[in-house]
This record gives sequence, C-alpha cells and structure tokens, in this order.
Amino acid sequence: MSTLGQELRREREKRAVSLKDISDRTKIIRRHLEALEKGDYEALPGPFFIKGILRAYAKEFGLAEDHFYALYMQETRPETGTEATPEKPAPRPPAGKRRAKPRRRRAALALGLAGLILLGAAAAVYIYILKPQRDPAPIIPAPYAAAPALRPLADPEVPPVVESVAKSEGADLKLELTFTAETWIHVAADGAVQLNGIWKAGERATCTAKKEFLLQIGNAGGFALSLNGRALKTLGASGAVLTDVRIDRDTLSGLEAASDKPPAGKAGR
Repeated sequence: MSTLGQELRREREKRAVSLKDISDRTKIIRRHLEALEKGDYEALPGPFFIKGILRAYAKEFGLAEDHFYALYMQETRPETGTEATPEKPAPRPPAGKRRAKPRRRRAALALGLAGLILLGAAAAVYIYILKPQRDPAPIIPAPYAAAPALRPLADPEVPPVVESVAKSEGADLKLELTFTAETWIHVAADGAVQLNGIWKAGERATCTAKKEFLLQIGNAGGFALSLNGRALKTLGASGAVLTDVRIDRDTLSGLEAASDKPPAGKAGR
C-alpha cells in the first residue's frame, strides 16, 4: 500500500467511516476510492480525476488537500537525481606532431560552411513545401470510459432545416448547468478551461463557446443541461463517470431542426 493510501485509510478509519459512506457523500465510485487507498493509480482515469477525489476526501474530513496531492506527486513522479560526472580533458596532441596547414584548414572550413548552407536549404524546402502536404492528422488517444458525443432531443426522421442550421453557425453557444447533487465537473470551451471543480446542489454555472464544449464528469446524474435555452437529455446515472462528452454546433443544429418541425395533425377518416 502506498504512503498516500495509508494516510487516507488511517484518516477514514480514525473517524469510523466506511468507503460506502464516503462514496454516498462525495458521489465518487467506490472502486475508485478503493484503488486510491491501495495506490493502484492505473485503475483511475487520470491525474485531474485523482486531484478531484483528493479534494473531496480532504473536504469531507476537514484536512489539507495540498498535503495529499503532494504525496501523490511524490509517488507518481519520483525524483531520480544522478551525480554529474566531470568531463575528461581533451588529450593533448603528441609533441612531435605537426599542425594542419592553413590551406587545409581553409578547405575544411569552406566544406563545413557549404554543408550548413545545403542543410538550411533542405530544411526550408521541407518546412515550406513538403511539410504542409505530408503532416499526418494528430492522433487522439482513446479516453478512459469515453462517452459518445451528446445527441440532441431531435426526431431522427426529420431532415435538418437549412435556414436554421445556417443561422446557428455564427451564433455563440451558451451552455447552462443546474446542479441537483454534488458533482465534480471539468468544462473546456474551444480548448480553454472555463469550469473545473466540485459544485453543490442548487448551484448554477454558465459557459460560452464559438464551436464546442468538452466535458469531463464525475457524477453524470447530478445536474441538468441546456444549450442556448433548449434542454438536453440527462447524460447518465447518478455517480457515473464520463469523459470527453462533446457538445457542438451539430447538437444546436439538431435542436433547431427539431423545433421547426410542424405539429402532427389528426388523421381523418
């Protein structure tokens, strides 16, 4: 068991609190709490999620969050210092050996300069001509328990309306969150973090973006979502952990297309 796990378990047992009690209070899955106490960091989603668990743990027991996080950093990134070995002085040439003639030095210098010029020209050709055509698309690693992109509350049988989609392309995206239970959440808008932390029931938050939002969630059933004033479906059950939930203009376009659908008439005899 790790030093961090031992301290967390000691503080919990000192207060006679079970893992189930902490899971119920913080909405963190019990197996993640067990893995943290055992020091099994590979069973956890990632450093940002571990930091959220440690914050909730410390807050529940009235302890210092920085102390636990410092222990985690020491165990996952140990300092491996190595003593620097002094460089050996360059051997001196034998006393009887003649120095290179000035003419040979000038020829070697000219060859070296020509090689640098050719290398610079090759680098310029690669950067300005070859590289834009050959750069591969960035590889995005598969996330832990990644959730699919959020689908709007739209009828799949109704084709999108061109006017509504075109109108939404220039508008800002406004994401509103209303929390019904204590929830840890991380929201990035167009790549910039706008929301990160633990929110309590009854609190609300708003984020804006030009293109998309990317959500990391510790309690999928602990809040309600709306996009530009239109309600979205619940992301998951209470206590469920989701990563890389994407909300973008396709979500807004689907909502607008669904709202433009005419109401169904009564069938006549």
